[in-house]
Amino acid sequence: MNNLSDSHAAIYEEPVDERIRKFLKLENYFLKLKYHKELDTPYDSYVALYNLIMIYNTLSRVEVKSELIREIDFHKQRYSEYIKIDNSDKIKLNSIMEKQNVILNDLYNLKSNYLNDLNNDEFFQFCVKHYNSLNTEIDYWLTRDHAIRLNQIDLWLEIIKPIESSVYFCLDILRRSSETTEICAENGFHLIKLSPEKKIRLLRITMQSDNYYFPQISLGPQRATISFILLNEDNRYVRIKENIIFVLDLCYI
Repeated sequence: MNNLSDSHAAIYEEPVDERIRKFLKLENYFLKLKYHKELDTPYDSYVALYNLIMIYNTLSRVEVKSELIREIDFHKQRYSEYIKIDNSDKIKLNSIMEKQNVILNDLYNLKSNYLNDLNNDEFFQFCVKHYNSLNTEIDYWLTRDHAIRLNQIDLWLEIIKPIESSVYFCLDILRRSSETTEICAENGFHLIKLSPEKKIRLLRITMQSDNYYFPQISLGPQRATISFILLNEDNRYVRIKENIIFVLDLCYI
């Protein structure tokens, strides 16, 4: 779930394909890292370090750089088609395409072995292997001045900055490319037919954050279902059977 700027609203997101799921996971790690690294407590520095390790582990296991390049190339092809349409906003589209070129250039300039500095950093690798255990090395680092901890995290983060910027950019473009509809889920249930002509990549549900229920989304190859669930006093999930109004965004490029 992502909170909107409006404190009375919340967004629940469900990716349709694995590439977008991967980007959302990385975005979540980056946002937590960005928030906690600025706070001057050992606990926040540990959370920031933990999220950096999660990012590193993801980038080590999966070829994210090439996935980002393919995604932005796909966006470029679509926008090249859109800009040919007579009534299209060519100024806005040109601006987006210029940003795409900058992001792509940064990714292409990122060396294939860009993680080597982190691979060869003895303390960072110690943290990767032992962040879940009690040890004096990490405890010692957490007692250092906040400026020292922050500077070190920023140095590590700088190595993967092009990945971070690209993930933000791809997801921002996708979220802005959406069909928005206000929906009434009758008896707490709504069925969405996924059109084969439009490759939906992400579903977003917007609703008030102070509701006592939340959406549960189930995806299939041709449809998606949304049920609204509450957590009762026994911590059991119960499906709501009343009409519920929400805003649905179907995001595709």
